[in-house]
Amino acid sequence: MRHIFLTPALHHRIKWVALLITSLLSLAAMPQETSVITGKDGWLFTRYEFATPADAPDTQATLNLLDKTNQLLAQKNIVLALVIVPSKIRVNPDQLPDPMVLDPYTAGKYAAAADALQAAGVHVVRLDTAFLTSPHRSSDTPLFLHLDTHWSPRGSLLAAETIQRSLDDSPRLKAVLATIPEEKFTLAWADHKISVRTRDLVKLLPPNARKYAAEQVLQFKVNRVNASTATLLSGADTTLITAIGSSYSDKITGYPDALRYALQRNVLDISIPVDQGPWVGMLNYLQDEAFKTSPPALIIWEIPERELRSPPNYKFRDARYILDNNAWLTQVAQLLAAHPNAR
Repeated sequence: MRHIFLTPALHHRIKWVALLITSLLSLAAMPQETSVITGKDGWLFTRYEFATPADAPDTQATLNLLDKTNQLLAQKNIVLALVIVPSKIRVNPDQLPDPMVLDPYTAGKYAAAADALQAAGVHVVRLDTAFLTSPHRSSDTPLFLHLDTHWSPRGSLLAAETIQRSLDDSPRLKAVLATIPEEKFTLAWADHKISVRTRDLVKLLPPNARKYAAEQVLQFKVNRVNASTATLLSGADTTLITAIGSSYSDKITGYPDALRYALQRNVLDISIPVDQGPWVGMLNYLQDEAFKTSPPALIIWEIPERELRSPPNYKFRDARYILDNNAWLTQVAQLLAAHPNAR
């Protein structure tokens, strides 16, 4: 088995030392009774999105497992597209409180991880460039919700469109996509914003914290043209694309429907709660009848950047979902070995 070696990006550069010291001092000076960072203009962030060099061994373990999983899936003619969701603090660092800035290790981690995985042969859909250059990043329809860790409908659609372009730019993945029957989906934006109660960061604030009104969000609706008797989520019509991921992939974010629209194909979507993590979710899917009876041609696996530090044996996860790293990989290999090739 090969290993990927990830060196903390830019850590040795003297020009970053001042930024590192400033960031660490500002973090230390903030109240530690809450994991929430109160930013500017009503923006909230989670402190957990800041990485540290101490995360490097766990991040390394994650990258190795993703590489090996990609190889195991390829042996069964299943193509993996790995989608790494950039952290909210990376996309909107200008909304962090002064003088807080991204430290060098956090600033370089996304690119370093994506580069290492791509060098190992994993198809990585890099959302960071698209999100950082989007005109919506700091607009009145931003890519992330102000009061929540998750992306907004605008962000979920940009993610889906970026995935589509990434697949189309790869001759191998474009050829796989061409073998999957197309279906017509339409998308329409609402003509006004509505109040939403999506606010996981507000729930983490101390009782005496500022009160926040419900956020106003512009949403879209995706419709399937000439829908069959099978529902969008049933998979009964032999859906050959599976989108599996974190709560970012939950239908409430709009991401599964955005994928259907961007790809113009049906998608089986599976969202895994944060307390379980991506590893339990993948095992559950490989054991499910949906996989056994109709293995996909393409798996789109979404993982948030902040979860790169969380391999199966991550000790801070709910104890029920902590798994030995090698045992997890062995289970994946056994589950895949039990089934014929996908195509």
